[in-house]
Amino acid sequence: MNIGANLRALLAAKGVAQEELREALGWDADTLDRVLSDQLSPRISELLRLATWLGVGISRLLGEEEERAKRAVKTGRNERVGVDRREFLHYESLAHAFAGRHIEPFVVDLYRAQAPPEVSRHPGEEFLFVLSGTLQVTVDGEVFHLEEGDSLYFDSVLPHALVSLSEHCRMVAAFYKGESMLQLTKGHGMKRVIEAARLAPRRSLVLVSPDAASMKAVNKGIEEGILERVFLVGDPARVRESCASLLIFDKQYRFVPVAGDDDGREAARRGVELIASGTGDLLMKGAINTAVLMKAVLSRKDGIGTGRRLSNVSIFELPGVERLVFLTDPAINPELFAHQEASSAIDIIDNAVQVARALGVERPKVALLEANEVPSENIPTTLLEQELSNREWLHAEVSGPLSYDLALYPDAVAKKGLQGNPVAGQADIIVVPHISGGNFLYKSWVFTMGAEVANVVLGAKAPIILTSRSDSDLTKFLTICASSLYSHYLQRTA
Repeated sequence: MNIGANLRALLAAKGVAQEELREALGWDADTLDRVLSDQLSPRISELLRLATWLGVGISRLLGEEEERAKRAVKTGRNERVGVDRREFLHYESLAHAFAGRHIEPFVVDLYRAQAPPEVSRHPGEEFLFVLSGTLQVTVDGEVFHLEEGDSLYFDSVLPHALVSLSEHCRMVAAFYKGESMLQLTKGHGMKRVIEAARLAPRRSLVLVSPDAASMKAVNKGIEEGILERVFLVGDPARVRESCASLLIFDKQYRFVPVAGDDDGREAARRGVELIASGTGDLLMKGAINTAVLMKAVLSRKDGIGTGRRLSNVSIFELPGVERLVFLTDPAINPELFAHQEASSAIDIIDNAVQVARALGVERPKVALLEANEVPSENIPTTLLEQELSNREWLHAEVSGPLSYDLALYPDAVAKKGLQGNPVAGQADIIVVPHISGGNFLYKSWVFTMGAEVANVVLGAKAPIILTSRSDSDLTKFLTICASSLYSHYLQRTA
């Protein structure tokens, strides 16, 4: 990823000195010089930090927005990007330079082959127009013969195969992909998360007890280039029966048979085993009881626990807040402090700091939330939060207790005279003392404010995806993206 020229242009346009950028990212002078001269490609997390700090999309750093702004792009005959696939298929893209396109047009040369035709299935719609030769197309068992000048339009989620009946058949093929999740996402911060997840190495996901809702989510992850492989752990016959119309990426699926497992315990054990062995990168819950899955995760003998408390971090893009906000814990831990000990909260805070760093926040600002910013014996958690605030933190600024308005809004900070507080009004991470407060915030932000959100369960050896029936398709997809980036971060920092 060479971004030197684009980065120099952005710094000049925004009036930002190179020294200021270097200090913000923690680079030495040599590292910055090598990035600017395209001798060094930044890591994915560094791209996220760069884009966040400059307030632009990753696509701007990669130079794609210039092309996206062009609404008409010519592709000359000698400019086509060609691909040979085996000895009987060659295709050339007719619009590779138009960024963000919803249609993929190709010129395709298909030759007579001795081998059986390859069956394809993919979301979207497909159009074929025969320029020369004779083509046979089979769509969901129905056979069509196309001569020169004939065309065919069909739903490409149906199984289909193409065979040249002549020695050589040439056609125009157009694939309509529909809107990607990047177009459906409203906020700039979440767009950066999607862009970064697409650039990161694709992940392998272990789906325990697949059902229709979870299959739909992982299919979107495959379609958008986030997931390389999905292990379907459960009874294959049951999966094929309940998810027949959704099994559209045969090459990406790997069935892990578990039969006669009505309570899901064996499926949970096998799924965790795949993560423990390094075969899978992400663990996802399907139609299995959460308690059953988590018992396997935390098994002392075969689990993937690390000795740290598991916690949920919800990542929000809030209207009026120009950064991602990380909320913990609205879903797993009833209380921040176990046995009224300040040290028991360290794991939950560290978990949130880790995922924030994975998503490009180099030194997160952590607000320990309370109803009032003044420590008081009448609210014991305020004293524990004060104790945490006085602790030395290697990778974060931590302050508490802070009220909600003082954590997020600079105007409130100015009115109450807390300008010297390094976290007040600038919090990246909101830590709540009780699950009820976190749950209230979560639901009010999602349902009342319409905020976009992703959820990551961390503290184990790999991210865990626990989706809810009330989660939107976008939330499930953003959760896969954020979990993928956190998985990449774990491998890089191991």
